[in-house]
Amino acid sequence: MKNTKDLILQKSRIIFALQGYEAFSIRHLADEIGIAPSVIYHYFKDKDSLLKEMYLSTNTLLGEKREKLSQPETASEMLRQRIEFQVDNSEEIVAVLKYYMAYRKNFKKFKNGFVPNKSALHMEEVLRYGVKTGEFKIKDLEDDAKVMTHAINGFLLEYYPYKPKGMEKYDLVQRIYNFLIRALKGGE
Repeated sequence: MKNTKDLILQKSRIIFALQGYEAFSIRHLADEIGIAPSVIYHYFKDKDSLLKEMYLSTNTLLGEKREKLSQPETASEMLRQRIEFQVDNSEEIVAVLKYYMAYRKNFKKFKNGFVPNKSALHMEEVLRYGVKTGEFKIKDLEDDAKVMTHAINGFLLEYYPYKPKGMEKYDLVQRIYNFLIRALKGGE
């Protein structure tokens, strides 16, 4: 069985992804886990410190999962793989997105808005690979990666907590993929 702190973080991610910042409470979390609120306060001084650690640990988990992905032969295949990865890990990604929305002021402001660290790293990898293989012609890699990430994440927020499976998942991934690949290949 997981240790108590890990269980608190895991259940926090689930509740936060479903309910967001305003509805999230230590008392509700404790009730869901079946422990006293004081146990949670033993590990975390308050709601904000708990959610920050949930955000950091979720980002780490997503990074570890992404590192285990196989290396596709083409950037196009990598793009499809990464879209599917996002759909398969929607709970974790929605929790990260909702954290970002609740704590936006804590993130660095770029020319096109506030963006969490590493938010588009998975798409930057796809684009770099596509440039290297000659599949994609990119003018502004970082901006394009952010736009692509936001496009995919919009679908995740729309669907969550529902998780498409089977043909529905395939169709969703394919629609996103087709749209992005046309843009990356100049409308082909």
